[in-house]
Amino acid sequence: MRKFLVFVIFVLIAVAIADRGLHYAAESEIASRVEQQYEMSSEPEVTIGGFPFLTQAISGEYDRIRIVTGAIVVGDVQLERVDVTARDVRAPLADLMTEPSVVAGTARAKVMLPYSELQKRLPEGIVIENENGSPRMSGDLALGQYSTPVSADLEVAVEGDTILVTPSNIEIGQSQLGGMGLVEDMLAMQVPVPEMPFGLEVTGIEALPNGVEVSAEASDVELVGSPTTQG
Repeated sequence: MRKFLVFVIFVLIAVAIADRGLHYAAESEIASRVEQQYEMSSEPEVTIGGFPFLTQAISGEYDRIRIVTGAIVVGDVQLERVDVTARDVRAPLADLMTEPSVVAGTARAKVMLPYSELQKRLPEGIVIENENGSPRMSGDLALGQYSTPVSADLEVAVEGDTILVTPSNIEIGQSQLGGMGLVEDMLAMQVPVPEMPFGLEVTGIEALPNGVEVSAEASDVELVGSPTTQG
């Protein structure tokens, strides 16, 4: 009986080690494929949820896979971070090591667009900085032959395939001129929504202290396979 228990414990340990080993190998393979597919400068972080991994691998169906990238260039826009959680994922283990195909039923993501991308579209001399936890545009704005200090909060919205940036609480010098038409027009901008990785479509947007956070989602997402977008 004692020998049998020792054998069972040995088998369980071996299975656990194999589970973790295959788990790590699968995460590494997906990370490598995504890096190549989107021509990233470094591999993304990949986490395959659920335990044990072996049962999911054998069935080829995974409850959740999370992919977090660093900076990624799509078109002519650099995204600071893409954090996507995919669910109902189909990825046969044998395919992962040969001709990988990882397809998710649904995916939701948070995409960070840095203010540097918006700042490139502002008039010369205007920068976007964090002021008391909120983004604010400020600097010297050329108005005709003169240069005038201005500052304004910024509000963001998404309309179709366009990100709308609207200044508010405009200050010119020491005066608050909330409806100053000329300055408002010069600070407002329309930015085309960059083509998102993984075929994601924008569902919402929010101005945060460190950038514009875009919410996005998609269905029948090919996480690994034929590239949907490349920089």
